[in-house]
Amino acid sequence: MAEKKGVGHAYNVDFLNVVFAASSIFLFLSVIWMVWDDYDREWKSTQRSFSELEYQVTQANLERATREVDQAKLTQLQSSLAAAQKNVEGNQAKVDELRGQMAALEPRLARESQDYQFAKATYDQDRYDFEASRAAGASNAERKGEAVKGLQQRMSELQLTMEKTTAERNAFQQQLDQIMGESGKLQGQITEMQQEQGRLGKRLRVLEPSVLKAYFRDAPLLDFMAPTLKVQQVILPNIVDDVNFVKVAKMDRCQTCHLAIDRVGYEKYPQPFRTHPKLDVYLGSNSKHPLDQVGCTVCHEGMGQSVSFRDASHAPSTPEQAHEWEEKYHWEEPHLWDYPMLPLNMTEASCAKCHKQEVFIPNAEKLAVAYSTYERAGCYACHKTRGFENLRKPGPTLTHIGSKLSEDWVKNWIRNPKAVKPTTWMPRVWYNSNSNSPEDAVRNEVEINATVAYLFANDTDFKPQTANPPRGDATRGEQIVKSIGCLGCHVLDEKTRVEAGPHRTFGQPLQNIGNKTSYEWLFDWVRDPKHYNPATYMPDLRLTDAQVADVATFLTTLKQAGGDAAKATPDQAALDQALLDYFRSVMPFEQAKAEVSKLDASAKQLELGRRVIARYGCFSCHEIKGFETTQPIGTELSEAGSKLVSRLDFAFVHDIPHSSKIAWYRTKLHDPRIYDEGRILQPLEKLRMPNFEFADEEIQRLLTAIMSFQREIQPAQAMPARTARRDFIVQGRNLVSRRNCIGCHIIEGNGGDFLKLVKEPTLGPPMLTPEGARVQHDWLYAFLKGPITIRPWIDVRMPTFGLNDQNLNGVIQYFGAVSDRLEAFRTPTVVPASQNPGVGKELFELLKCQQCHVLGAIPKDQPTSNLAPDLRMSSDRLQPDWILDWLREPSRILPGTRMPAFWPEHPKSFYPQLGGDAEAQMRVIRDHLMTLRGGPTPRQPAAQQRAAN
Repeated sequence: MAEKKGVGHAYNVDFLNVVFAASSIFLFLSVIWMVWDDYDREWKSTQRSFSELEYQVTQANLERATREVDQAKLTQLQSSLAAAQKNVEGNQAKVDELRGQMAALEPRLARESQDYQFAKATYDQDRYDFEASRAAGASNAERKGEAVKGLQQRMSELQLTMEKTTAERNAFQQQLDQIMGESGKLQGQITEMQQEQGRLGKRLRVLEPSVLKAYFRDAPLLDFMAPTLKVQQVILPNIVDDVNFVKVAKMDRCQTCHLAIDRVGYEKYPQPFRTHPKLDVYLGSNSKHPLDQVGCTVCHEGMGQSVSFRDASHAPSTPEQAHEWEEKYHWEEPHLWDYPMLPLNMTEASCAKCHKQEVFIPNAEKLAVAYSTYERAGCYACHKTRGFENLRKPGPTLTHIGSKLSEDWVKNWIRNPKAVKPTTWMPRVWYNSNSNSPEDAVRNEVEINATVAYLFANDTDFKPQTANPPRGDATRGEQIVKSIGCLGCHVLDEKTRVEAGPHRTFGQPLQNIGNKTSYEWLFDWVRDPKHYNPATYMPDLRLTDAQVADVATFLTTLKQAGGDAAKATPDQAALDQALLDYFRSVMPFEQAKAEVSKLDASAKQLELGRRVIARYGCFSCHEIKGFETTQPIGTELSEAGSKLVSRLDFAFVHDIPHSSKIAWYRTKLHDPRIYDEGRILQPLEKLRMPNFEFADEEIQRLLTAIMSFQREIQPAQAMPARTARRDFIVQGRNLVSRRNCIGCHIIEGNGGDFLKLVKEPTLGPPMLTPEGARVQHDWLYAFLKGPITIRPWIDVRMPTFGLNDQNLNGVIQYFGAVSDRLEAFRTPTVVPASQNPGVGKELFELLKCQQCHVLGAIPKDQPTSNLAPDLRMSSDRLQPDWILDWLREPSRILPGTRMPAFWPEHPKSFYPQLGGDAEAQMRVIRDHLMTLRGGPTPRQPAAQQRAAN
């Protein structure tokens, strides 16, 4: 371009004009792009789609509401209304006259009412002045009293005048109502019938598409004023986010897309328009977790302030869903936010943020199973975990192992436990992914032999109570084991832990037990478990010696081939090298050699065994002599769910996303030593977590448990209110879970696994949710301390757990709190009924209560599934008020019960006694039951109690 500079300018004006023009065009296009990008945002498209859906749903609801109206009744009402209105029209002159007269009275009535109010105010003031003067003995008190009397007279006259005018107006109104009342009444009935139609019609008019909304309120550059599409957010008052050590109020914008999340009627539509499940529990305005108080991300995690699908850190539940999201939303593994959303099947992990140290939370069934699995696997024994402190060691005691097991069996067992018992929770310590090469075999066998040698060398003497126990019948023993309740805690025929579940794997599996131990040990253990291990949770089933012999004989028949043979035969040099490695890890090489050389062969093996046990942490699960005070070896997991992914070592494992801690934990649980892959390590540098060979479902449960272990950042206001009742419930839930009461009984909807093995549920353990309202608390205390047979026609029995008073009271307080019956121990006083003493017995016989309920003798004409407890125990066992509740509506207390409802039309009754008053009839039946005597009781007679004390 030719030079064209203006006078006094050092630049080319024409070129500058081109630059300015190009810049202007670029800026203009950028603004257009910016405006359009804002207008076409992902969440706005979602809201437009929801507006269409909401219009269609409301239209469908309106059509349904119209169909549900009784058209015949509506037509009749409309016809009656037309006739009534015609009558009003025929008397229109009279109506107008009455309305005019009432209108003329209104000003006068208002004036008279005002005069009366003013006079009353003056009277009240002067009366108080007079009363004060009289009390003070003032000289003018009498004069003030006369004035007050005059005001009272004046006020009465004004009140009478006002009441006359009011009566006159009411008379006109009454005449008007006679003419128009029927019309108003009919109109009200029609309006009530069409109320829902009117509401939906009004909503439909609001939702109806219009040019104003589409081309003005939501138009680009104009949508800042009053748009219909807008970001929906909630700022939570009592829930916070911890952002760089600063706690700020949590803000959630999830409703921007999930617009129907707290609305009824969208349950069948796909996300993001689906209603949240269980609105009565979560997000509903009447739930304990309303949306405006808890929001979304405190449970689901994720970036609550984001309004785009990818930036919100959504997490897929399955690989198929992840692929779908990649195609549809360009989703990628979240790496820009430390706490991505939890997969939907893991959301219950967040319950623990507020419900701390609770192993069972209603409506969090997955979390309850997750915690049960965490405890069965004994994770807490090696890994300190908040809420799981001071629990028993999950494995059996090894302090007198010699009386129970043989050295060869133990070697075979610890080499590969699942090969011996497929459902065992005992993990595999040796021959794992970082120690299964041929060159590792010698090292593995050396450590196995040394471990067993140490255990048997530190064995303490144990003598069975019965030196030569009698033999029994295996067939009868099998029947006892399968019917009495053993399978509530022990596995017999199941092939996997998942099949059995965490409640029925509470105790050691009975598989292959005949190869494990001797008949003498089994007899002693079944007869009195606490004789071998005073700290055991195994209860006393109160079997006779003959029954014990039958069970022990049956257990000795449970034999099968199992276990892995030794893969190498180590020599003394291999043992010396292994021991030297252990010494070298804590002292210089030369000193280590010297220390090893001082020991003879036996001492070397025992020392190696001690160090191997210390390295692998066997003492965490088992009582082992010499390790009574040794600390667990695992990493603390109390805040594992909050741990940043950057603090996890993925090593050379590249087939999982390095931005997902869930993927890291999942891989670790699948193969605990996989992160040694590709590394060059000395034996003592290798990872040592044993392999539990978890199934995929078990890993999912454990992931849920691990992700529930969170940092404590939420303020006290976010926590459930602490009360004595709540404390009793939390402690009681922990107790019945950790003692595995829920292995047999259903409590608060949890447990009852043994019932699945019973052909007829009525012949199994009872549901205990209403126990606190049902039985007297001192009876329950006596029963738990010394159970008695309540239903002698069933095989399963309540064992004796030997709980101390603290735990006994904890159970009783728990049941009382669940039933909202917290009260002191007291026995109701039974007094003879003063009226109608014979009516109760008459109704008792009329209703044929004894046809199912036992009164001493068991009815022979009834199947056992129909039988019910002995009513002679009523006064000793049952709460009098509960009997009334039970008679009133048995199915509400115990769903599925065979107890009939004799008063379906309560408070009316089919029966003529006591004037057909159902409540009165139930009371006299209850009173009759309280007079029955002679049933079995767990209570000790007074003389025995004094002797026991």
